[in-house]
Amino acid sequence: MVARPDVDLEIVNRSTESLRNTTAHFDDSICEWGAVGKTFTAAYLFFPNPVSMDVELHWDESSGHRVEKIDLRKIYPAGKSGRLTFTVFDDRVEATFKPAE
Repeated sequence: MVARPDVDLEIVNRSTESLRNTTAHFDDSICEWGAVGKTFTAAYLFFPNPVSMDVELHWDESSGHRVEKIDLRKIYPAGKSGRLTFTVFDDRVEATFKPAE
C-alpha cells in the first residue's frame, strides 16, 4: 500500500487588502480558507486530497474577484510531505514548499 504524503497548505496575506472566500483549486479538489485578513496567515493541516501541479488560487477583495494560476512543478516534488505556502501580495502570488524533516 502506498501512503499519501502529508501536505499542509498555508496562505499568507501580505497584500493591503483583506481576502475573502479564499480557495485553492487542485484539479477536482478545493482547499477553503475563507477570510484571511491583512498580515494574517491561515493553514489547512494535512490536506486530505491530492495536490496537483497546476493550482488556481481564488479570492475576493474590494476591487472584485481575483484568480492566480500557479505551476508548482519547479517547487513541489510530487509525493513529498511538507508545507506548501501561497503568499499573496498586491501584485503577485508566490508559492514555496518546505519539505517535512
